[in-house]
Amino acid sequence: MSRYIRWTDQSVYGMIRSSTTREAIIKAAIELFSEQSYSKSSIEDIALRAGVSKGAIFHYFNSKIDLAEAVMKNILATIEQKVDQILSSSDEDKEKIRQLVDLTIQYAQMNTDKPSSLEFVSEICRALAENNRYDFIKESYEKIRNKIASILRHAGIARSEIRATLFMITLNGLIHYTFFYPRPLEKKFADELKEEAVQVMFS
Repeated sequence: MSRYIRWTDQSVYGMIRSSTTREAIIKAAIELFSEQSYSKSSIEDIALRAGVSKGAIFHYFNSKIDLAEAVMKNILATIEQKVDQILSSSDEDKEKIRQLVDLTIQYAQMNTDKPSSLEFVSEICRALAENNRYDFIKESYEKIRNKIASILRHAGIARSEIRATLFMITLNGLIHYTFFYPRPLEKKFADELKEEAVQVMFS
């Protein structure tokens, strides 16, 4: 079998085109949901932003809730990838906790210009829960929590799962605090937050 892909192969071209269209729809949905909320974004709006027909969206997603699930999976995959990069690094355990706090602050501050960006994630989660499609979100949460708990266990911390859960709750609160703070957090204050988080987790 050849190790090279022939771009003239129609089956290969079809897969690439389909993947690109689907990703364009998800990207457009994320942009619109973060700008004007999930409930206020119509399929027509998303199609227009993605540069595709309404029918093309329904080719990939049977309903708006299907699209919402794909959006949430995309967001969680991105978060998990960034968390994995931090937790699998050769840095010491305390530094990994600092970096997770940094990541949380950066995420919140990157989205402060979009008032609906925080709301739409909560809105999608509620919609998925109402449609009994929330399990993958719980699994993602538990996966990250368990990885943090593993780091704490490695450091000899008792009740590591409880500590990891507390840390996850802290990060969630930090997202809300940073998002609604009237200006970027001062570096000195952010550094103090990181050190406090380390002290709480490893005490």
